[in-house]
Amino acid sequence: AIRRAFRLLFYAFFQIGKSKEEIYASFRQTILDIERLIVMRDNPPPPPSPLPWGSTKPADTNHTPYCSKGGLQTLSADDLGMLLLHIHECRNILWQSPYRFPPDILRNLSEDLAELAGERGPVSVRQQLQIISRMTRTYPFMKPKYGIPFNMIMPKWN
Repeated sequence: AIRRAFRLLFYAFFQIGKSKEEIYASFRQTILDIERLIVMRDNPPPPPSPLPWGSTKPADTNHTPYCSKGGLQTLSADDLGMLLLHIHECRNILWQSPYRFPPDILRNLSEDLAELAGERGPVSVRQQLQIISRMTRTYPFMKPKYGIPFNMIMPKWN
């Protein structure tokens, strides 16, 4: 507690920027936003059928919220634009404070973000979810530090 208070005063007094924990938290939050966007597009249900009464407009049966190519779902243009904005936000975090990340993690994060954006080739929604999963497993700062340990939830059976 004293250490955290000292860090807060140190960064507030000298105004040298965000602490490492704040930078990691903002990166995690942006990745969480990306994951939410992608999860909602993974195997969505078909659009509801039009109501038989009260509608004078013909139903648009060709409109889907995602594009499907050969059974693989990819993001629509709107969703891809939102994904690229989130990836840009992640890259800004990396570029504004590269000294907070070790060089090998910085390089690997950049490669993962490029794969996620489809810069290395087309990726399906399922592949994007796997990339996010790999990122949360691989990088230590992506793992949650807080919570109840599993052994406290499930007592040992003797």
